[in-house]
Amino acid sequence: MDGQGVDGQGVDGQVDIAVSRLRSAGLFLIALGFTVASAWMLHARPETRGHPMKPGGYTEFMLWLGLIFFGAASLVGAPRMFRTGTMVSVGRRGIFDRRLSTDWIPWDAIDDIRSITVGRQRFIALRLVPEREGGLPLLARRRKGARFAGLGPNGYALGANDLEGGFASLQDALSRATAWRDAPGLGHR
Repeated sequence: MDGQGVDGQGVDGQVDIAVSRLRSAGLFLIALGFTVASAWMLHARPETRGHPMKPGGYTEFMLWLGLIFFGAASLVGAPRMFRTGTMVSVGRRGIFDRRLSTDWIPWDAIDDIRSITVGRQRFIALRLVPEREGGLPLLARRRKGARFAGLGPNGYALGANDLEGGFASLQDALSRATAWRDAPGLGHR
């Protein structure tokens, strides 16, 4: 990695955003809490407003769904609590999000970057140039999951829940990169 300046900014203007172990632990504990609550409710079968839980009913189905979903989120979140170091870098070479790729994604391979909101969750939507995507160092699981993200076959969502500074730090790093993205000869809008 390039030499670091103040506030995670490298000497060449590169911005490195570290993983937040506290945020990662918080997300894990929330998922674990919902998993335990779902399991307890399935076991104890508490009454809701004086009505017993019907076997095979909607409430039981939703509790099983919660147990599976939040249990999986707990399993995925457990190792994330122990990650350290830089998670996202933005610089002259492009974007390097270690959750998305194994190396830099150059600016000329990026068609569009925008902020999106899904419910109350904010993401950065990254749309890649279709002709370049095949040659990029994207993680296989992210390539496969792109078709389910709702951003099109070349769209990827970059979350910020587990980053130091959250969404604001990611959005700020990308706004600083405007000069590199719009540099002459890159063919961007």
